[in-house]
Amino acid sequence: MIRDTSLGEIIAFVTVARLGSFAMAAEELLVTQSALSKRIKKIEDSIGAPLLDRTTRSVAVSALGREFLPKAKRIIEDYNRSLNDMSELVKVRKGIVTLSCNMTLSDTLLPEIIDRFKTSHPNIRVRVHEDSSPQALERVISGQSELALGTLGEPHPELDFEQLIDDRFVIACHKNHPLATVTSTTWEEVKNQHFILLRPESGTRKLLQRHLGTLYDVLSNDIQVGHFHSQLSLVARGIGIAATPSLIRLSGRDLDIVIIPISEPTVSRKLGIVTYKGRALSPAAEKLREVAVSVMQSADG
Repeated sequence: MIRDTSLGEIIAFVTVARLGSFAMAAEELLVTQSALSKRIKKIEDSIGAPLLDRTTRSVAVSALGREFLPKAKRIIEDYNRSLNDMSELVKVRKGIVTLSCNMTLSDTLLPEIIDRFKTSHPNIRVRVHEDSSPQALERVISGQSELALGTLGEPHPELDFEQLIDDRFVIACHKNHPLATVTSTTWEEVKNQHFILLRPESGTRKLLQRHLGTLYDVLSNDIQVGHFHSQLSLVARGIGIAATPSLIRLSGRDLDIVIIPISEPTVSRKLGIVTYKGRALSPAAEKLREVAVSVMQSADG
């Protein structure tokens, strides 16, 4: 049957048809005439009819062969095109890379990461899922994303985490707020201030609660929002102060906000790149990872 025919046999037929000679075709394909004849016989046996009409002096394409020849050429062209496409992928000239990114990094470092990557690899398409860190990890586990930028939290048996940023929490306040004049503060000193908090389901809020314990419970909570950018927008209106990761300063540079270090205790979260353990990244994803490493390490400095 035709499905048992190999690409080498199809190439043999097309070459003989083009050159009109077994001797010349064998020389071009670097095989013996005997080996070439066996390839032609095998493809003819698979089809069930002769593709070439042979005489002692010449060889010509049969009627069936003339009908099959365009299809055979197309098979070879498709194969070569597929090889070329794979070569381009390996050379990171084309393809798609999909990543997940938590909201903090989406609002701050992701634009620079994508800009640098696309400058070096303009033909690679990038698909980004903006998620919470837990959602980003789930996408990596399920294979929807090759890598995630965010936090890992607790170690996971299926995931590798490359830590790149130790993102310390700071206090953000309006430039006219009384706290704006201090160079640093403590949680005890600000516990009576009017706080704008994240909602209870926020992973960042849970992290602060774990580290601050009862001290967190006394913070005012009459205003709760879902994202850091909402916190900063309210802080910029002078409505209250917020405890945010230091990296958020990058998304609030155009706002009338002052960032103040806070300690006792010092609280931070670890940001980095999450990949599936033992699963190799595609060449495009590996290049994107390298760019992300460079940008995130610079931000941590």
